[in-house]
Amino acid sequence: MTRLLTFLRRFAARDDGNATIEFCFWFPFFFMITVSAIEVSLLTTRQSLLVSAVDRTVRDLQLGNLGSPDHDELKTIICNHAGFIPDCTNALHIELERISTADFAFREGTVQCVDMDEETEPVMSFTNGTTNDLMLMTVCAAVHPMVPTTGMGMKLATINGGSHYAIVAFSAYVVEPV
Repeated sequence: MTRLLTFLRRFAARDDGNATIEFCFWFPFFFMITVSAIEVSLLTTRQSLLVSAVDRTVRDLQLGNLGSPDHDELKTIICNHAGFIPDCTNALHIELERISTADFAFREGTVQCVDMDEETEPVMSFTNGTTNDLMLMTVCAAVHPMVPTTGMGMKLATINGGSHYAIVAFSAYVVEPV
């Protein structure tokens, strides 16, 4: 019994594992901060690229350079401008609607996004404008978080409670006379 007590006393007095204990306490905290910073930078980069792509596409639409594209053509054009959105043509949803200049009323409610976890497509409102129409383009891209179970990826609002979050861009323009 004394041998066991002596062994336990010596074992408790040793200090050659202190750095390991501190590492185990602090590593998850710093890892989560680092991963969250990377997640936010990816989100910000994708958001700014989507906004820029929508603005460039709207400028071409406004000037009449694109003619009267349909939904799929517009999706391809925006995806070519954006570049950094994974599986862009499947993840992108575009709504194009005419706004009444009498009361400037347009749709209410949440922005429709493609739910990548479901096979159904969201309801699409896509109307090409005619001369002098005020148009609103709403674009939503569904993007999967880099690390969905840690830090910022866990706090992002997802589409219909699924595994993807939404990046949204808006732009308004007037269809110029040809």
